[in-house]
Amino acid sequence: MQKQSDMGPEAAARKDDAITGRRTAAASAERGPDRHQRMLGLAVILLAAVSALVLSIATPPPIGRARMLTYSADQIRESRLKHANVGRIHPVRAAFVVLARNSELHDLRATVRQLEDQFNTNHHYPYVFLNNEPFTEEFKQAMEWATTGDCHFGLIPYEHWSMPPWVDRVRARRARAAMGDSVPYGDSESYRKMCRYALIN
Repeated sequence: MQKQSDMGPEAAARKDDAITGRRTAAASAERGPDRHQRMLGLAVILLAAVSALVLSIATPPPIGRARMLTYSADQIRESRLKHANVGRIHPVRAAFVVLARNSELHDLRATVRQLEDQFNTNHHYPYVFLNNEPFTEEFKQAMEWATTGDCHFGLIPYEHWSMPPWVDRVRARRARAAMGDSVPYGDSESYRKMCRYALIN
């Protein structure tokens, strides 16, 4: 084999280029599978991210689906506005939202009067009263007279208030009985419904 010292400059340069080319090709062959796997992994991650984004846009959340299924155009709503509040601008866009029953009228009236005396008499924020049963006229008039803000009365749809159909009612009743007095209102089904409604809304 001819030594590099016996070769001319051009032949030696060609030999060096050939050796370098073989080394480069070998290195590329070694890196090829790793690079391919990395690119494949990135493609899978990108595809999963795009799919998740499309699903999140196209599919409403569970609460949104429930509202779409249970909304009724003839749902009972009533507003009783006060002439003194026309054109009033509040410092904060807010309202008092109250879950109440007709039977709680007297206790609620005392609470509202205290709230009005201590705060709302100067601000006239509106009230939104919600019930799973239609409010009586007595309740509406009492709240209208007790407040300085406008009053809005709404009926909660049955599907929003009641237990979902997949709940095991027997098991739920046993669980409430087991809680008993160890948990505030532990055995009250209506209290559980109220908490669930407040949580999802």
